[in-house]
Amino acid sequence: MIRNVVGMFFSPSGETAKITRKITTELSERLDELCIDPIGRSFVDLLKDPIKEDRTLDSETIVVMGMPVLSGRIPEVCTEMLKKLHGNDTLAIVLVSYGNNTYGDALKELYCTVCDQNFGVVSAGAFIARNPMFGTIAEDRPDAYDLQQIIEFSRVSANKIRRFCGTEIQGMKARLAPLNVKGDLPSRKPSRFPIHPVAGSACTNCGRCRDICPVGAINMDDPRKVDGKKCISCSACIAACPEGAMSYAGPLYAASRVALERLYNKRQDPEWFI
Repeated sequence: MIRNVVGMFFSPSGETAKITRKITTELSERLDELCIDPIGRSFVDLLKDPIKEDRTLDSETIVVMGMPVLSGRIPEVCTEMLKKLHGNDTLAIVLVSYGNNTYGDALKELYCTVCDQNFGVVSAGAFIARNPMFGTIAEDRPDAYDLQQIIEFSRVSANKIRRFCGTEIQGMKARLAPLNVKGDLPSRKPSRFPIHPVAGSACTNCGRCRDICPVGAINMDDPRKVDGKKCISCSACIAACPEGAMSYAGPLYAASRVALERLYNKRQDPEWFI
């Protein structure tokens, strides 16, 4: 029996969280209409509550897994967490969000990783959100059309799942055919963007950026110092700063912004695989 829908996301800038929450809510409400017993709904923020020890989800749970795209991949810190998350005939929906550039191999990587952890993946999607590094790119996304697509993706996913409602998952799991997700399974470590956040004069040394950084790139004694070798440019510190002191800056950033605004000015639309 399906009893719970869990939205699980890693969302440094907050954009992936919005999309994952919306899909989780839409899915649970549609499944609730089809099931005799009420469907529970909950959320796990992997940035604030990272998976540090092995965790198993049961066959009565559906997980909606959302990840951001960084340089065409999902963050390596997320891959490490996912290897500690195990399914037990558990159904999953996987999605990535990206800033109107390209999602590269990220969705394929997420899909394969989740499958390897004994989840049955029902559907996979790539959705557009405001670019966290270059805010003028896709600054109004997701827009009304994106929202319509998100709702439709949730509806189609729920319809695919509905035959499982009120049934034993074990007997049905083998019927899930592999999804033809775009991309290749990466064989190399993710590359890192050479631009990193810096603290401006408004910094009060409150340490919130240091506390939220998922890779420990911000100096424990001086939050103004960012280790470029560790930083993955995820923008978590920028979103967490109460003073708005953290930002991307400098001549390399300015030049990159001009170039990428021109390169990625063509609208990208959501894609999904079911």
